[in-house]
Amino acid sequence: MSGIPYAADHWSRRQVSDAGLERYLSDNRVAYNAAKTDLMEQLLGDVYGCRILDYGGGAGYFGLRSARRGGQVTLVDGSSTALALAERLAASWDVSDRLTTIHSRTVPPFEAQRFDVVVLKDIIEHIRDDAGVLAAAARLQPPGGRLILSTHNRWSLNFILEGTYRRWWCGDRDWCGWDPTHVRFYSPRTLRRLLRQAGYTRLRWASIYIIPYNAASWFYLLRRTIEWPELALFDRQFGTTFPFSLLGWNVIVYAERAGERRRRAPR
Repeated sequence: MSGIPYAADHWSRRQVSDAGLERYLSDNRVAYNAAKTDLMEQLLGDVYGCRILDYGGGAGYFGLRSARRGGQVTLVDGSSTALALAERLAASWDVSDRLTTIHSRTVPPFEAQRFDVVVLKDIIEHIRDDAGVLAAAARLQPPGGRLILSTHNRWSLNFILEGTYRRWWCGDRDWCGWDPTHVRFYSPRTLRRLLRQAGYTRLRWASIYIIPYNAASWFYLLRRTIEWPELALFDRQFGTTFPFSLLGWNVIVYAERAGERRRRAPR
């Protein structure tokens, strides 16, 4: 991971408490995050009875939603505070028996354990060795295993507008989005290449923030914030439809582990 610490007001650095948990849940209910979660679940499909690895999942919001849908979740994160918050959330949702937490900044080897689903939600843009993480994830999955990944997108209108403004007008040539811990941006082309090199195929795409929710702010060069969260409705309606599925600020990709699946023995 990048090793750059989050700001003092980031949720991962708040005290683990009921109030901190409610703030975390509130963050995930805003239009941008809610639309992303819904589209990820739509692409991923049914997870009942699946063994799920949520790597870099923070306090586990997406993974624990999968637990509520019947999955058995292993949450790996480098923040002990995040994992403690995840355990509190699991208890409040009555899914503690479906959650295992592991404190690690790398993908554990897990010996002989395999996962039906791997979740990489907004994490690979933080990691220097992104190819290594994808290869490690692939080794933990059987043929046909599913992966769901989200990250930021160079092909988005917001990157064209804000990236140009930040990098050339403001002089921040290393600007990598709203989060200072990011180390790179991706495009659907670079993601496709990385995933295929790691042994994933059958890619499907979705996007959110296709039309920037703060589009009106550009009339003021971002000196005044005007947001239209209602634009999330456009994402929900068209986010899985080509070409919009490749053009959002946040791009989501579903993939399957290549290889011949084992046939089930006849009953």
